[in-house]
Amino acid sequence: MSDSIKKDRVTIYDVATHARVSLATVSRVINQKGNVTDKTKQRVQDAIKELGYRPSAIARGLATNKSTNIGIVLPGVNYVYICNMLSGMTDIANIYGYQTTLFITKRSKEDAQKVMEKLISSHVDGAVIFDDELDEDDIRFIQAYNIPLVVVGHDMSGEKLSSITLDYKSTLVQILQEYYDRGNKEAYYLDVTMAGNMMDDVRDACLDYAQSRGETLSLIHSEDSYQRLYSDMKEYFTTPSHHKGLFICPRDSLACAVINAAEEKGIKIPDEIQVISVVGTKYSYIVRPQVSSLEIDWFEVGSIAVRMLTKLLKDDLDQKVYRFKSQFAIRGSTKK
Repeated sequence: MSDSIKKDRVTIYDVATHARVSLATVSRVINQKGNVTDKTKQRVQDAIKELGYRPSAIARGLATNKSTNIGIVLPGVNYVYICNMLSGMTDIANIYGYQTTLFITKRSKEDAQKVMEKLISSHVDGAVIFDDELDEDDIRFIQAYNIPLVVVGHDMSGEKLSSITLDYKSTLVQILQEYYDRGNKEAYYLDVTMAGNMMDDVRDACLDYAQSRGETLSLIHSEDSYQRLYSDMKEYFTTPSHHKGLFICPRDSLACAVINAAEEKGIKIPDEIQVISVVGTKYSYIVRPQVSSLEIDWFEVGSIAVRMLTKLLKDDLDQKVYRFKSQFAIRGSTKK
């Protein structure tokens, strides 16, 4: 990465340190407000020129009381759990006096990378990123631009990088272990299109575990759509031999499609089939029978992510990786 590119991300903290003055003094010089001696003003201006600093919202905010700006990168807000996480982010951002800029990606690697270019060029002071299409190399690329980041769904850390991990895998593997230990054989995983890396990792962990003990975990392929999955499962359940087993679904809305299709065919839940949702939201509670699901408080995920970023911006973050482990909430769609 060239020096000219890295200079774009020089912060007000760098200027203050270089000029040996306070942040407030740098901000007064930038905004031409307040009393600053000519000698100090010249020292700040020399530091700005030497470092190639370009004033950001964080500098303007110190003098004008305006909010600083953080970026939030999400793969759309059409899922309940993502909306919950976004609510947690914006609530904490408002409390701490930050403006937020939302960057929406689609379920493709190419689109996610294009959005990252927009993030970099926007000159936000920092960002929280949750996007399943980005891998660690993509995150490291963004880091080259010296942008403080909190990444949700990766286990990474660095000087200006922290992360939040989401553990669904170990909980689900434990559920499978207990299921097989009771002598059960039939188990199915709903493998929907473009579910994202997180769900792909969960699926692969389940397949690996089943294989390790000589059991079968069958994949049922469908689109990521309630209506399409509901239609597919109605057809699937026309075969009497399919009227038993454990069905694992990525989200509870998809679990509802399986349950509704099964009940329409007269299949008893949980006596004949059991249904689990990996990600549980409000849909787990509003259907009958209620859906057994793996629970993580996504509002809290968003809240903690922004709190971590505010500390990272101040170089005051000690715990660079925060871990969430899902808990299995047993409800009406599985046997106790």
